[in-house]
Amino acid sequence: MKQQNQWILLMSTSIVSFMSTIDASIVNIAIPKISRDLSVLNNQAEWIVSIYLVLICILLLFFGKLSDQIGRVKIFQIGTLIFVGGSLLCGLSTNLPMILGARAVQALGASMTMATNFSIITDIFPPNQHGIALGFNSSFVQVGNIAGPGVGGLILTWLNWHFIFFVNVPIGIVAYLLGHHFFPKSKPQSGHFRVDVPGFASYSVMIATFFLTIFWGQVVGFGDLRIVGLMILTLGLISLFVWIEHRVAEPLIDLRVFHNLGFTFGILSAMLVYACGYFNNVIMPFYLQDRLLLSSATAGLILMAVPMLNIFSAPTGGYIADRIGAEKVSFYALFIFLVPEIIFIFVQPKWSLLWLVIGLALFGTANGAFQNNPMIMGNAAPEFQGVAGSIAALGRNLGMAIGLALATSLLYFGISLRGGQKTTTYPDAHPDWFVAGMHFAYTIALSMILIAIGLLAIVLVKKRMVKNKTL
Repeated sequence: MKQQNQWILLMSTSIVSFMSTIDASIVNIAIPKISRDLSVLNNQAEWIVSIYLVLICILLLFFGKLSDQIGRVKIFQIGTLIFVGGSLLCGLSTNLPMILGARAVQALGASMTMATNFSIITDIFPPNQHGIALGFNSSFVQVGNIAGPGVGGLILTWLNWHFIFFVNVPIGIVAYLLGHHFFPKSKPQSGHFRVDVPGFASYSVMIATFFLTIFWGQVVGFGDLRIVGLMILTLGLISLFVWIEHRVAEPLIDLRVFHNLGFTFGILSAMLVYACGYFNNVIMPFYLQDRLLLSSATAGLILMAVPMLNIFSAPTGGYIADRIGAEKVSFYALFIFLVPEIIFIFVQPKWSLLWLVIGLALFGTANGAFQNNPMIMGNAAPEFQGVAGSIAALGRNLGMAIGLALATSLLYFGISLRGGQKTTTYPDAHPDWFVAGMHFAYTIALSMILIAIGLLAIVLVKKRMVKNKTL
């Protein structure tokens, strides 16, 4: 394939990646307006956000497996069209059932593109360019994850909420046409596809139970006996899923992919990093607007330090990864994370805003330099590239969900510890309690980064030992 065509295809897949990830968060800011227009309660309108995330996580592995057998490009292109169609239906929706159905269609298309984009990139680029190519794509994905509220706010400033969805239609069509013209005509990798019905059923219920635990636990508390029961049920379903996958002829996931330590620890470390990233999404807006009393515009500008630095550091990190290895770059990037986490643990309202800007900028730099996708895909054998890409996307979405739950729960637990009473909202009468809760939450985030450092240290030591044995 011509080098020019490779970069056109990379841009096409990255645009679709950006749209499918930003749609997980862009709707949040429009929920109040949607609930008023559709005459529904806010907690009912929240399902517009939840149904998208839950269905994507349920369908990712299915389409990863399917793409390994009938062709990744085909799944990606069909998914792009379905996502565009779902976006159009969302924009045209006039009641809650209609928009929920349209969001389900969107999630179907998004899961097809998320499950295949990484493996397509590794197919069309030579191994010595995987880092920079996946780094370029990662910058779109990561910016999409954190830019939703800002982009949504800009759209809502001038247009109504329907255009949050309509904007995807022309962009998606252009991305599809670029791919249709430039994608190589790939052949299916096998002549059949068998659905692992027991595995898919147990996995789907497991994911649904996991999200029910997350969403309900945030309302009633994770110490509630009902939530503890759901946690136990989720662990039981995980065990059942693994048991089934070891015994069926065509498993949903060939568990041999996890025999590679670099792949398994790469997924776990990526989940930890994405979870830590959501601490900023949840806690920082409160701190900037409610504690420091900054305007939403000023707070938004400060928070833009993360995506702005991320855009530049992701492809740069990928370029370096192509030369020294994705694990090494990611390992070094994790140490950069430590600096902003320490700043956020000790920051006080009397400190200069420059400290927050520096912290967020370093977080964005580290987030982009952390080469989770090249690390994950590089440790998956060629026959596992499709399912590896879907597992990587699943890890990202689960990491964000875990981060959302942890950030919220730890923040209010820390506030409660400081105040000596249970608190589940911003303590207006005691703003210092909030600062104490924030410091507590970021202390846990720091420990999560340290765990990720430990995981990658084990991978690097293991690789060095193998290399020394072969010399």
